[in-house]
Parts: sequence; C-alpha cells; structure tokens
Amino acid sequence: MVFVMWHIRPKHEVVNVSTVYAGAPTWFSIKLNHGGKFTKLPNIKYIGGKVRYVDSVDINEFSMHELDAMMLDLGYPDPWNSKFADESLIIYYHFRIPNGDFQFGLRALGNDHDVINLSKYIVHNNLIEVYTEHGKTNLLTYFM
Repeated sequence: MVFVMWHIRPKHEVVNVSTVYAGAPTWFSIKLNHGGKFTKLPNIKYIGGKVRYVDSVDINEFSMHELDAMMLDLGYPDPWNSKFADESLIIYYHFRIPNGDFQFGLRALGNDHDVINLSKYIVHNNLIEVYTEHGKTNLLTYFM
C-alpha cells in the first residue's frame, strides 16, 4: 500500500496556503499548469493549458516520481508503462522562481538536482508554479 501525502485540490476550492502551512516550513502547494506549451523566445508565454492545484506537498518527500503521479491522477498516460516508445508522452516540467518572469525565472524540474534547487524556495514560498510541456520543450532550461 502506498501512502500519498499530497492531494489534488477540488476545482474552485480556495485555500490560503500561508495560513494552512504556518509552522510547517517544508510544506507547500503546487499551481500545476498542464496541457499547454511555451512559446519561443523572445516573448515567452504559456498557452493552451489548464490549471490544477496540488496541496499538502512536503519538500522532504517530493521527487520527480511525485510529479509523474500527479499527472497520472489528472488522467495523463504513463510514459514509462507504454507498450511502445512514444516521444509525445514525455513530459517536461519547469518551475518558475517565485516573483520571476518567463524570460529569466523558469527552471528545469527533471531530476533530483532540480528538486534540490526548487527546495531552497519553499521556506519563504508556500505556492510554487509548475508548468508542463508534452513531447518536446520550447525552452532551453533543460540544456543549461
């Protein structure tokens, strides 16, 4: 049996994350922008996506496997459990540095090192924006 601490917030429910996570410096929520894509430089925008919030995430338990599980819960296919290799199933994750913009504030979120990079923002920010791209990425964050 797998115990999942995080949960996807019901649509239209509003949560004050600063109040909910007061006294819990390792807990945060994710504003998960999914199903869209980034436009190319110079005016980067995220278009065509949807938004869901994921609450009760503990950075001490967080990994890329958790993000993949969140996407499965949202109904996306499992790229690692497919009979055939299909590049369109690959998901690229990016997070935005709190108060950062799309030009300079986006960072890759694809491995343990990236999760450690994300973790330094949690202590002062209870809400982190994560963006997905499917199949390919239009950003250079994975190549920096």
